[in-house]
Amino acid sequence: MTNWLASVFLLCSILFFSSCDKECTGCPEAAGGQLPTNYITINSTSFKPSNITLVSGNSVTFVNNTGSVQGVYSFDSVIIKQPVIQNTSSFLFKKDTVGTIYFQLAGNPAVTGSITFTP
Repeated sequence: MTNWLASVFLLCSILFFSSCDKECTGCPEAAGGQLPTNYITINSTSFKPSNITLVSGNSVTFVNNTGSVQGVYSFDSVIIKQPVIQNTSSFLFKKDTVGTIYFQLAGNPAVTGSITFTP
């Protein structure tokens, strides 16, 4: 009886541990930090979109497509303060707040936009 129990235990152990290393065929790859974001494109004369409304806690990625280094500042120069965004590069901004943040292009304060965070 003990040999039979030992054989069953050994067989179950082998099956259990050998199944832990099997690859999953057709399973999706882990995203690894690729969270969804909202994009604002920086152009020389505008932001696209210039105004965006999001739920608090969502992120915005500013993408520089101007052909030169740009910067983005909030009107108070405190909430958003990113003086250098290289051409074809981006800046991720995330704020857990409610309200509207107004921002402008560094060096051209006539180019403005806003992000409204709702609850």
